[in-house]
Amino acid sequence: MSGLAAAHKAINLSQGFPEFNPPVALQEEVFQAISAGRNQYAPMPGLMELRDLLAQRMKDWRGVEVNPETEITLVPGATAGLYATFSALVHPGDEVIVLDPSYDSYAPVIELNGGVVRRVNISMDLENVDRSASPWPWDEVKAVINSKTKWIVINTPHNPLGFTMKQSDWDDLASILKDSDVGVISDEVYEHMVMDQQSHVSVLQHEQLAQKAVAISSFGKTFHATGWKLGYVTAPAYISQEIRKVYQFMAFAANTPMQVAAHEFLKKNPNYEASVSQLMQQKRDCFLSLIAPAGLKLLPCEGSYFVVAEVSDYTQLSDLDYAKWLTIEKGLATIPMSAFSKATLPGKFLRFCFAKEDQTLEKAAQIICSLK
Repeated sequence: MSGLAAAHKAINLSQGFPEFNPPVALQEEVFQAISAGRNQYAPMPGLMELRDLLAQRMKDWRGVEVNPETEITLVPGATAGLYATFSALVHPGDEVIVLDPSYDSYAPVIELNGGVVRRVNISMDLENVDRSASPWPWDEVKAVINSKTKWIVINTPHNPLGFTMKQSDWDDLASILKDSDVGVISDEVYEHMVMDQQSHVSVLQHEQLAQKAVAISSFGKTFHATGWKLGYVTAPAYISQEIRKVYQFMAFAANTPMQVAAHEFLKKNPNYEASVSQLMQQKRDCFLSLIAPAGLKLLPCEGSYFVVAEVSDYTQLSDLDYAKWLTIEKGLATIPMSAFSKATLPGKFLRFCFAKEDQTLEKAAQIICSLK
């Protein structure tokens, strides 16, 4: 869809990347690191000073004690972290539960390593926009667990749906997994984009689950710099050890200047992460206000930088064909929800990325409001 947007000079609310730059002070730290000669390999697990800082921040944010030497691994982007994690932990015949709609890298890597994907559908009930009921399909998850099930993949805040895992949701999952050996791989790349005075709840905060859990985080998302490809993987030492065995032959080390810059910037800006949620809530609220006259049916966005709309009232086309038509004929690119799911969806849904400049959101909203 981004390629189609470029070809037709359309406004691009499709691919999930910000339109604005990372903080100027962070950019300056990169320049300084490069000029200072920090351009060679970092240690395979990442710069120790950055891992130390992350461990302290996890303690401050989440109340979680993490050993920075053995339990945090810096990687060149969260997708690389996911790839190394699945490659290390999924073996031929292992079943992995994936909650659909889901980020599109999970299933291919599981299958590439001989695993079997067991898909369970998240509720997309438009009558539950106030989140009076949990959308997470715990009864269905419990029903598909068997002796071959090894892992369940969680994504919170969720891409593409924008849902978040509450403490009660983690408790429900822990109850289901209590008498099994199933572990949790938790994609938490939008952890600093939780809105409405809510707090991100990590799998690492749940004592029972954390003993067999992996959390994937992203500096690219947090710094509004997705092209920097920098993230980290946090897991108990015995799991991290296995992930590192794969990772050292996949990339060996994340890029050094960005690690140096991340450390220096975060050390000097201890409250930076709070500003990320504030900015994204401002962008979300701006976009929702601008498109309100269109009367779209929307899923609640509790986190991430995506809003999902149901568009059956607008078209007879499939979501994919409508997304293409919007891009080519109206100059607005989105992502059809069918790209994230193998199941038949309860409607036609499009995902909009609102991490854009206000002028871009205004232009996009004008198009949306002209459709019906």
